[in-house]
Amino acid sequence: GEARPMRRERRKWLWWLAVALWIAVVLGFSSDRFSAESTSRFLAPLVRWIYPAISAETQQLLQFLSRKGAHIFEYAVLAALAYQALRESSSRWRSAGLALALVVAVAIADETHQSFSAARTGSPIDVSLDVAGGAAALLLLAGIRRRRRARRLQREAAG
Repeated sequence: GEARPMRRERRKWLWWLAVALWIAVVLGFSSDRFSAESTSRFLAPLVRWIYPAISAETQQLLQFLSRKGAHIFEYAVLAALAYQALRESSSRWRSAGLALALVVAVAIADETHQSFSAARTGSPIDVSLDVAGGAAALLLLAGIRRRRRARRLQREAAG
């Protein structure tokens, strides 16, 4: 009876706490401490240690790809967390749409903030990467859900 709605409400708040903490992480990564210049100070020696014969061009490409991959990853996690928080009280489609809207809002706010920083630049391309990461996570979750449902239906049909 009474305990089930309380657990659901507590779970909803925990998911929203995770969303808020992850947004803080994302915004923290957009600070000057994580600018391309700052991260190259530790990434470049690490890459040269792993592969001493690497060319400067290849090293720059790896740093560029790792930085852009981080955008995709950060916002994929944000979308997944927001989706789970929203699923506690909304339908799948509404939850996915609102999660993606949150990704867009945070990405735009983040890049706008970076455009006012001396060490960073705001980029519409980065917003696109962020949204792509969020959309990819939501599609992956939908695929997992569809596969689980198909397996459950197969088990039910078999016996």
